[in-house]
Amino acid sequence: MSAAVDGGVLVNIGFTGGDGITPGYYVFGGTSESAPEFAGVVAIADQLAHHRLGLLNPRLYQLGSQRERGIVDVTIGDNTFTLLDENGDPVFTVPGFKAGPGYDMASGLGTVDALRFTHALAGR
Repeated sequence: MSAAVDGGVLVNIGFTGGDGITPGYYVFGGTSESAPEFAGVVAIADQLAHHRLGLLNPRLYQLGSQRERGIVDVTIGDNTFTLLDENGDPVFTVPGFKAGPGYDMASGLGTVDALRFTHALAGR
């Protein structure tokens, strides 16, 4: 689940509600990509548990401290963004945060290994 637009997911919009969007292929990234992907992972964990899991925050931080339980810590890189013009030259840069061990402002708790994470979240 990447919060970056660079390397986003390809989505086909087959029809629209008359909102001026032309049907076709579009690249989505950021929260528009990662939030629905994570919701899908949680829905799978709900199914594994055979009930709704409810408020996840306490469990997420618990699993975050147990790295072998499916939350993968991102410890290198940053979330700095540089806008490039059509020639590939930088227009401006928005400074970000550096990733590091544990919770950080670049990647939060990190990312998930969905197979291990869904089973751990479901308590299996």
